Amino acid sequence: MARRPPHLEGAADPATGSTGSAPLSPLRQRGGNLQLDTSLKPPTRKPKHHAHGSHHHPLPSTKVYFHVECRGIKFGETVRVTGDHPSLGSWDVSRAMELETQQDLFPVFISQSPIFVELHTKVQYKYLLCGVNGQPRDWEDGGLERSFVANGTEMTLEDDDGAFRQKVGMEEDSDGEEEVGVPRTNSKSRNPFSMDKEQKLSFIKELEGKADIGATDTVFMLAFQLPVKVFKDTDGVWKLSQKAPTDGRNFAFLPLLQEVKEKKKLKVVNIGWPGVHPETEKDKRDIERLLAAHDFIPVWPPRKEFDAFLIFCRTILWPVFHDSMQTLQSTKAELFNEQGWAAYQHINNIYALACVPHTHESDLIWIQDYHMLMTPTFIARKIHKANIGFYLHVPFPSSDTFKTLPWREEILAGMLSADQLGFQFFSYARNFIVSCKRTYGLEPSFRTGGFMGLDWNGRNIMIKVAHFAYPYQASIKEVESDEVQREAVKVKELFKDKTIFACMDRADGLSGLIPKFQAFKQFLKEKPEHSGKVVLVQYCFESVGGREDVAVMTRLRKEADALLSSSNGKLEIQPLNEGSPESCHIFMRLDKAERADRLGLFRAADILLDTSAKNGLNLMPFEFITAQHGTPNPKVCIVSEFSGCSRVLMGSLRINPWNNSALSNSFERALSMADEEKKDRWQCDLQYVSKQCQMGWFEDFLTDLRRARKRDDVRLESIGFGAKMRQVAIGSNFQKLPINAVLQAFRHARNRVLCFDNEGTLATDKRHLHRRYTAHTSALADLASRGSAPNEHVMDCLQSLSADSRNTVVILSGRSWETMEEWFGKVPRLGLGAERGFFYKLPFSTGGQWHCMVQKPDYDWKSFAFEIMRQFVKRTQGSFIENKGSALVWQYRDADPHFGSWQAKELSSHLKELLVGYDLEILEGKGYVEVKVRGVNKGVAVNKALQKVKQMFGEVEFVLCIGDDRSDEDMFEAVNLIDPTEDEEAESQRSTTDSSENDEFGMARLKAKSEVLLPKRQSSGKLGGLCGLTENMRGSLGGGLSSLGEGGDEHASRRFFTCTVGRKPSAAKFFLDDTDEVSELLASLKQVQEKQNKESNLGTWSYGDGKDKGSAMGLPSFSQ
Repeated sequence: MARRPPHLEGAADPATGSTGSAPLSPLRQRGGNLQLDTSLKPPTRKPKHHAHGSHHHPLPSTKVYFHVECRGIKFGETVRVTGDHPSLGSWDVSRAMELETQQDLFPVFISQSPIFVELHTKVQYKYLLCGVNGQPRDWEDGGLERSFVANGTEMTLEDDDGAFRQKVGMEEDSDGEEEVGVPRTNSKSRNPFSMDKEQKLSFIKELEGKADIGATDTVFMLAFQLPVKVFKDTDGVWKLSQKAPTDGRNFAFLPLLQEVKEKKKLKVVNIGWPGVHPETEKDKRDIERLLAAHDFIPVWPPRKEFDAFLIFCRTILWPVFHDSMQTLQSTKAELFNEQGWAAYQHINNIYALACVPHTHESDLIWIQDYHMLMTPTFIARKIHKANIGFYLHVPFPSSDTFKTLPWREEILAGMLSADQLGFQFFSYARNFIVSCKRTYGLEPSFRTGGFMGLDWNGRNIMIKVAHFAYPYQASIKEVESDEVQREAVKVKELFKDKTIFACMDRADGLSGLIPKFQAFKQFLKEKPEHSGKVVLVQYCFESVGGREDVAVMTRLRKEADALLSSSNGKLEIQPLNEGSPESCHIFMRLDKAERADRLGLFRAADILLDTSAKNGLNLMPFEFITAQHGTPNPKVCIVSEFSGCSRVLMGSLRINPWNNSALSNSFERALSMADEEKKDRWQCDLQYVSKQCQMGWFEDFLTDLRRARKRDDVRLESIGFGAKMRQVAIGSNFQKLPINAVLQAFRHARNRVLCFDNEGTLATDKRHLHRRYTAHTSALADLASRGSAPNEHVMDCLQSLSADSRNTVVILSGRSWETMEEWFGKVPRLGLGAERGFFYKLPFSTGGQWHCMVQKPDYDWKSFAFEIMRQFVKRTQGSFIENKGSALVWQYRDADPHFGSWQAKELSSHLKELLVGYDLEILEGKGYVEVKVRGVNKGVAVNKALQKVKQMFGEVEFVLCIGDDRSDEDMFEAVNLIDPTEDEEAESQRSTTDSSENDEFGMARLKAKSEVLLPKRQSSGKLGGLCGLTENMRGSLGGGLSSLGEGGDEHASRRFFTCTVGRKPSAAKFFLDDTDEVSELLASLKQVQEKQNKESNLGTWSYGDGKDKGSAMGLPSFSQ
């Protein structure tokens, strides 16, 4: 126990009248502000001598700063801080730490240098007011005793209520840096108030992190089709066409690749289908040699499966990703056919296999569009740490549309196998995030620098939003070509003295062609003065997959007035419905149009008309604006509000293609628009399009992809089967529990502790089968959560293990003590912990009685918390309440995720206001809000059990700790803190990470305490009441435990094992796959014990009459 502060009368040195403290050092200043020294490292401590000649490794430390505001003091007088920690003088005021101030900060005093406190150590302290000569005269605030628990790498105790930040903030015209009492979480953080302009700018740039892409890097671009075409000339020789394929974005990718090679000297290898199916192996080899010279790798998919793949993409993925529900209204007998899905996966795997032999972990792999959704998974299976990016050019559908796909989980898992996912606009990214939340329960996370991502299986997948950049400068050259100019002249001559509405769309139902034609006819009917003066010219791509939609084309022929065809270098009109060319107003060209034909139409046109029902970006308006380069008169763009381009082309007229009257009005407005408005709108769009930089878009994506690469200090394992296989990032030392090592350590140990969770570890977890949605009509006592006990085999093993005098077996659960007694009460000498250890029963300590952690538990708060939770249950469909004794939980995992999270925030806010004054913790977790007694968790329970075992039987030589859920992480962390091998690994990591300037999250010391990545917990402390586990406790558990990290026989006889059930990010060092393996381990331990007992002829242990040996603790007892 810490010594109480001595009386002040005897604190000063009688000879000198001072306390012996160092004189006030000059303050380092910049701009009149106090500057903190945050670059200090923990002081070197002399190692203490332990038994067996072991070496002591210091605990990870927390840097602690002090801020205090003292009103009852004059300028020139001083303030010191003292406490029960050696760095604060151990209540010796002569060795107290002196704080500093200056005139513009007074009466705020701060510590210029930090103290270093061992992680998770609780420290009590006070502030001491001293005179000008340094002599103590009074305690600050009447001698109020304060305390804190060291947490994180750096923390500031703001006992000034933020006055320091306010004073500095007013001078620097800046907001405060941190909230009161919040530990600093960036080990390289510096005080921004003390920086000059250059330092601040440099500091801000460092937040983003460095990620250089150089000439030595290789980028692999995977797309459904190569951005070039190959053809066989009349001599039978394969050649490369100078023209890119007309469909998709290939025409825009080709200039980008050329620019990258010329300016960046970066090697970019393209992988995709070359557009042909060679019939002979010789043709394949010839094409491969031809393409290899240009860094293209062709993919040769089987033709039959490739056709099935294209049909699947066209008939299933394309409409679903564009939120078209018409496909789902089909009368086909088998709408979602498994053969198409199998072909899709097979083709994706072929593309991955074409990439893998040429790539390395250090290369960047960038996969394009919805044809390749499963490719990231197949690549990641072969190269676990491949740096994979994926960019979706089409929209991502709403969650309701997406979940109609039978393979929604597989598709999401495929996309999440990438390190970075790119979307054209945030609305598409939002739909993806919502689908991930509804399917996998994932929540978006945010990082400094504006980064957004999803945490999934220990990995962070970065989400990036940036639409595809149009190649404006490269396209100007083609616009100025003779071929485009000739095409423009042809169109103008054909429609001389007429205003041309130009359109370029796919020949499918998503282009809104039929509403467009109908609206144009309605416009001419309502405005007959424009008849004969305006024409609508519609060019069509082939539909998705290279096949025309027969039903759509049949309807279009009925709506159009005439067809356009190109023959002998001329455009010819073929009237439909027995009309004359002069009487036609809607012209449609169905034959294949090259890019020069399209640019010629756009250059000759006056108005662009886009009526897409859904389009990811739609580059046609960009193409139209570029085609007008050099023309004297501004033009008008009419774009659908369902096209992505409408969000960036702010000068265009936005329309709803399904509103015929509004669409007709937009035609009239475009024709009658004043020249000044037309010019302003045109310049707005032209300025945006002309500033598009493909190289910037390309570099920005790849740079962020490099930042998103998988960490080097984790190991990736593939979990699951088939398309649902996923990657799990675990610590480099996280591995399957070594059964032989466990059995050997168990056999050699003389004092053994085994701690187990119940459901999900010893018994199958059936909690998801029990729901109570009638909490608003039930009593609080009726809301206890339900579960299941272990089977007979496990119970037999537990009974055998607990009967051995060398074993202490403890079962820890969140269930009530009555339930635990019902399940396990018949097993003699079995330790039990109910409600996560709030109630406990240890045979050698409490006998047959239940004890409570709290002297007189107060449950008054539960009636208040239950009432407010009951109100939220009534108004949140799918939510329910669980009564866990010392905790009350509002569960909303079955509710709508977004509505549930909104309600959870509101409920948490109400609870914090209502329950002020109670010693409680209010936690917001994944799908729940929990109110529980502060400092109650399984880590505290394990700590208490280990202490009692040590008191009764001496040093603990073997610990096996197994659990499966988030509450068990406290148990793992508690054992890890006293595991000497963990200590050595932490010291090794700390020596290399403390000085790192690139420790992005500033958690280098805490990272050493966990072998794997842990999801963030919304809790006030890492181990709650376990913060008192200090060096003394560590030394008491087994005397020479620190020697376990060394080699020799003693290392084999002293081992601590923490094990989680299931391969997932965890603080545990090992894992088992399921409850069956836990059962097998118990059976093996039982066999080892029985064999050992036979060999040594040892009997079982009994503690006499079983009287309560823990009554001295003064805890209440609960009879069975």
